[in-house]
Amino acid sequence: MISVIIPARDAADTIGTTIASLAADRALIGEILVVDDASRDGTAEVAARAAERARLPLRVIPGIGGGAGAARNAGLSRAAGEHVFFLDADDEVFAGAVGRLLQALSEKPGAGLAVGSVLRRTARRPDKLKVPDGYGADPRGNARRYLRNELLPIAMGSALFIAAGVRDIRFPTTVTLDEDSCYWAALLMRLPVAVTTAPVLLYHLDEDRMEGRLLQAPRPELVRLSAALGRLAATGIGRDALQWRKAWVSLRIARMLIRHRRYREARSILRMAGAHPLFRRSWKLREYRARIAAGESGQGLGFLRPERRGRGPPDLQRPVRTLVLTHDPAFPPTSGADLRNHQNARAAALLGPVTLASIRPAEASVAEDGIAIVGLTEPGEPRGRSLVHWRAPGEKRIPRVALRRLEELVRRTRPEVVIVEGVALSALLSPLRPLVRLLVLDMHNVESDLRGQMRREEPAGRVPMPRRWRAEGRIEREERRALRLVDRAWVCSGVDRARLQRIAGTATPIDVVMNGIPRGMVPTAIPDLPGRADGWPVLLFVGHLGYPPNVAAGARLAGHILPEVRKVLPGARLILAGRYPKPRIRELAGLPGVEVVENPPDVAPLLARAHVSVVPLATAGGTRIKIIEAMAAGIPVVATPLAAEGLGLVDGTDILLAGSDEAFARAVIDLCSNPSRMEVLRRHAWESVLGSCGASAIAGAVRRGMDLAIEEGQAPDDRSADGRGS
Repeated sequence: MISVIIPARDAADTIGTTIASLAADRALIGEILVVDDASRDGTAEVAARAAERARLPLRVIPGIGGGAGAARNAGLSRAAGEHVFFLDADDEVFAGAVGRLLQALSEKPGAGLAVGSVLRRTARRPDKLKVPDGYGADPRGNARRYLRNELLPIAMGSALFIAAGVRDIRFPTTVTLDEDSCYWAALLMRLPVAVTTAPVLLYHLDEDRMEGRLLQAPRPELVRLSAALGRLAATGIGRDALQWRKAWVSLRIARMLIRHRRYREARSILRMAGAHPLFRRSWKLREYRARIAAGESGQGLGFLRPERRGRGPPDLQRPVRTLVLTHDPAFPPTSGADLRNHQNARAAALLGPVTLASIRPAEASVAEDGIAIVGLTEPGEPRGRSLVHWRAPGEKRIPRVALRRLEELVRRTRPEVVIVEGVALSALLSPLRPLVRLLVLDMHNVESDLRGQMRREEPAGRVPMPRRWRAEGRIEREERRALRLVDRAWVCSGVDRARLQRIAGTATPIDVVMNGIPRGMVPTAIPDLPGRADGWPVLLFVGHLGYPPNVAAGARLAGHILPEVRKVLPGARLILAGRYPKPRIRELAGLPGVEVVENPPDVAPLLARAHVSVVPLATAGGTRIKIIEAMAAGIPVVATPLAAEGLGLVDGTDILLAGSDEAFARAVIDLCSNPSRMEVLRRHAWESVLGSCGASAIAGAVRRGMDLAIEEGQAPDDRSADGRGS
């Protein structure tokens, strides 16, 4: 059986043709996995209709905007076929192409990878046939020659490989440039190659898009690519080939920068090429340096201005000033809401100055990443009059003095974009509307749906009321009103976007800005689990401990789940950590094995102590940052299905899901009793979340959520996507 993996983002115009081109190989294809990577144009529906017409077995896997590499990894983790075939959503295979590649494998004993010819089509040049040649019997030599461009690049859709033995190889997810070369090079180290000269792929090369990829944040992207290539050394590829590849890519980027008159950046990029002895002596490097010198001289005289590739509204070009408005201070970030607010602020900081303003008093004046922090009320200040007397359920109390200070702040900082934290602050939308060009409502949850879930958890016997009188009905009306006031709305997942579209009754654009790895944490290797000195296992639950669903989850953990676990694992301990714990949570510290950590300044030490992250939520909305955070720290996660909703995680592969308290405790016991399974689970989860929820994915989602097509390479002070200097 062959698994076909197609990553797709906003590919509704092309994916139908792509899938239809596979129809001739219907008998060989066991599954087509379309990873819908946060599309907004109905890509999944178009793909499903095309597969139905072609009688092909298609399954759509939700992605959350992590890029093509992360989407392919998501497909790989779910692929069940003996063979894997990648195909991009804007290309087509020739009739019978998959069969020809399979035949090439069968005709060469021992071969694990078959590569066919590619017909390359562009808008500017005639079609060109690329025939693979030059592969030898030595895998190391093939990988080396591939990285040094002595072999033709392997296009997605031109190769078929046997999955056994290479399922652990993944695409790098921190880069969007040359990530496919890293993957194929690692594959070539393990798989002997068979070649067919027959054309198998019609490759539509969009030269403008390719050029744009080279020009997006070139220096940070090159640094991340250098790190990804460096990790290939662990596969056995010689460092000479890896260093050559880095130098060649830097030369390629520099050429594009020179073409667009971005000479200062080109000079910086060329340093990597100049570090390689072969390139240092090349005439091409000397030519580029001469062109840069001439260009910089011309710009010094007022000529040859850099070309701008920004396509956003002319009044929202870089730098973009942003104000993120929250209820609780978002720095230092600890629990889910402030972690999300802080991540969005850091992503917006790549576009220009950012201010984080909170209704409650702030705990700092400047964040560690240079973001300004402002509190709209002062510690110990009298509460004063409220802005709204009759508030919807869940709506926060806002003092009138906070509104006055907010209006002063907006007039002083002149933000083009204001991001407001949910309908809890909806009373501020009307005053802000005339003061700002782009007003965004960031809905961490679809609150009306969440309140409906909480009502279903209440004891039976209450007299039912019409929905319009219940809390969820009143919140839904407030959500509709808020959406009419803003320019765009953000949600955490495709699931929440569908919910909001069903209830909103508005044409306001709704964007998926996923929750990411907190604090930009991007570990280069999976951390080791701690020892057993503090007990075995240590279970960790992190969240806002004043939030009713978290309070209920903490009570279930301490009162029911932990005692069941301790019957088999008597040393088991539970840590409940978070802001503003309710008295009900504080009282749990008296139970055997339970520790409550109030308002932790940093959860990293707690993660370093934990063996399992436990998330038994019975009601939930958005996506759980506590799950993403634990997985990024290399901690396996046991959760309820609702808690993991919207993250695209696979039960038994990335996470363990359990509904009842008894099943939850059994899942923890079984996981801790099987060290090899625990290791496999946490490694799969780490790879999955690193690709889908990294800083670059968040930065792209925030930029799209602002409706800005702005060139990243012109970011102020040229910071990388994770907010740190390269």
